[in-house]
Amino acid sequence: MRRTPALALMAVVAVASLSAQGYGFTDARGKAVVLQAKATRIVSLSPAATEILYAAGAGKAMVGATSYCYYPAEANELVKIGGYSARTISVEAIVSLRPDLVIGEVSMHSQLAAQIEGSGIAFAGISLINFDDIYTAMADFARAGGDDRASAAAVASMKARVEAVRTKTAGIPTNKRPTVFWEVWNEPLMTAGPGTFISLVLTAAGARNVFADITEDWPVISFEAIAARNPDWIMASETHAAALSIESLAKRPGWAGLSAVRNRKIALLDGDIVSRPGPRFVEAMELVATALYPELF
Repeated sequence: MRRTPALALMAVVAVASLSAQGYGFTDARGKAVVLQAKATRIVSLSPAATEILYAAGAGKAMVGATSYCYYPAEANELVKIGGYSARTISVEAIVSLRPDLVIGEVSMHSQLAAQIEGSGIAFAGISLINFDDIYTAMADFARAGGDDRASAAAVASMKARVEAVRTKTAGIPTNKRPTVFWEVWNEPLMTAGPGTFISLVLTAAGARNVFADITEDWPVISFEAIAARNPDWIMASETHAAALSIESLAKRPGWAGLSAVRNRKIALLDGDIVSRPGPRFVEAMELVATALYPELF
């Protein structure tokens, strides 16, 4: 079939655009991240980005990260440039590492981005809201400094595992799926709203966030609000609530009457895996699903 002039022109433009982009990509800010060669010196300002970089085969190019970037184990060997929040990160330390790419989160590091880009260093902003955002970051990071084939294989594995959980729980009607109260903090009581990554993981695992009707991401709530919803399960991060147990919950005024406490439906999970929007989210989903439906998993 002969190409029309218009189609031919579109093809030329597409190729030219790809060529101009080099090894870069368009980040979550909608900005072009320009790299003329594979990045060989990458600094990560985000624990999630660090995990994605390693999973995308770009770990070998990393030279710096935050003190919260401790997975995988190799990340502990990287030069630490500060904490996670912008005010704890040293731009001077970043620049001293002579990176050709710095990756941070749009919601946390926008001011730092301006300083870094002002120093002539490429900055990529990520916004990991859902699973597709993780898949996209995997492809982008592989293109920038990793291994395209390894990254694509890892993404394919993630998607297959997500689909496997969905297939196993597909026969459970929505109104029959167990409700879960995720305790983010106990004093004051805080939970994860429907817009959080934790809530997304719970839903993918076949659960219903008992606070799916609220609008805030991390609201402070009352015990009365929990009691009114009477969740089937109570879950929390083991790092936050190492002492959380049936016994400790039963000692809280009124909590012994909750269905989850009466039926001993309490689960402590690895907080980094559950709340961090990185490649290990599939493990979090499987952990939740296994707790809820042991007969299926």
